[in-house]
Amino acid sequence: MTDFLMKPKIDFAFKEIMTDEITRIGFLSAILKLDPNQIKETHLLNTNLRKIHEEEKQGILDV
Repeated sequence: MTDFLMKPKIDFAFKEIMTDEITRIGFLSAILKLDPNQIKETHLLNTNLRKIHEEEKQGILDV
């Protein structure tokens, strides 16, 4: 498995993977050591910070 098109450590790839709900639940269940059936729902929040003034820079919050 060394012929990855893009490694999941790259922000863009990770975000794309996490947009799939089944994959996201599988990932969370593995990290939290839970049965996937214990995770009832997940929500993705917008990570782009809203600009109040035109001259402000774009802000992106990665958590």
